[in-house]
Amino acid sequence: MTWLTKITPDLSSRSARAAFANAGELHRMLIGLASSQLGEETMPSPRRHAGLLFRVDEGHTGPALLVQSHERLDLTRVDGIGEAAERDLSPFLDGLEKGREVRYRLAAAPSKRLGKSEKNADRLGDRARPGVRAYTRPLYGEDAERWWLDRAESHGLESRQVLSTGLGPALDPGKSGRRGVRLQVTRFDGYAVITDPDAVRRAVVEGVGRGKSFGCGLLSLASAEW
Repeated sequence: MTWLTKITPDLSSRSARAAFANAGELHRMLIGLASSQLGEETMPSPRRHAGLLFRVDEGHTGPALLVQSHERLDLTRVDGIGEAAERDLSPFLDGLEKGREVRYRLAAAPSKRLGKSEKNADRLGDRARPGVRAYTRPLYGEDAERWWLDRAESHGLESRQVLSTGLGPALDPGKSGRRGVRLQVTRFDGYAVITDPDAVRRAVVEGVGRGKSFGCGLLSLASAEW
């Protein structure tokens, strides 16, 4: 099954402000909400095991956190943070058909991998480091849109319209403040026609691109007539 949960934070709450401080804190909060699915044993990728993907959407009344998971989250842990609502996405995903037009939204960290060389290291303002095989350059504007259009096609969507919006960086300083994760995020909105329903379902369930632990990769679909 695939569940979608919407959490609307109460930003007057200290707990909510702490949870929404950065992408890393949100990730750690969501791992806690999925703890009943993960058990007590340590595993290499708890996010992937629980199917966790998330995105923060800004609305007229403030932010809303959208969370996707394989199982229902423990919403008793949201007390003191905000209000939550959930729905089962499985009927919608099962009903996707070839030729159907949908609206989509995706927040992603489009990038291009560069080979390890002094030239590329200098271009990125980064010194060549032992053990690093490649460097990654974030993409913006038209380059970011081309990145998404290529992936949309491979994920069973023929994009008919795309609007890209730079959202700035997703951050995770870590609990010690030394982790230093920083991903440049772009949101893609538009319309598309489904060309491969199975590929689309996989993209929704598994996510798109990198940075899935930091608020990237959640592909949201809705009927175009909504």
